[in-house]
Amino acid sequence: MNATLFFATFDPLRETPDVCTLCGSRPPVFNYEFHTEDENGELQSTTGFCCAGCATKRLRQLEATESREWAVEEAALAADDSDVTEFQKRRLATFEQCCIAGK
Repeated sequence: MNATLFFATFDPLRETPDVCTLCGSRPPVFNYEFHTEDENGELQSTTGFCCAGCATKRLRQLEATESREWAVEEAALAADDSDVTEFQKRRLATFEQCCIAGK
């Protein structure tokens, strides 16, 4: 599964919402596009305008998605009796904030 997240600035003088389309409470700072695949491989897309706080949440969501994918890859390698020691060290160092299985 591939997930992508794009942030862009926007012209506030053009038609834009007055509040973040995610939280509905703060003024937007970025235009964003978030694309993921569901369990069937179907593309799921979300676009809109978001505040800085919600942009951070989206980025953390992308990080968590990638962490889960690395964990699945590690498990598949381990199931094939591959040595995953170095891979595991890298995954844990890379995702120290969100890499605990099940998070």
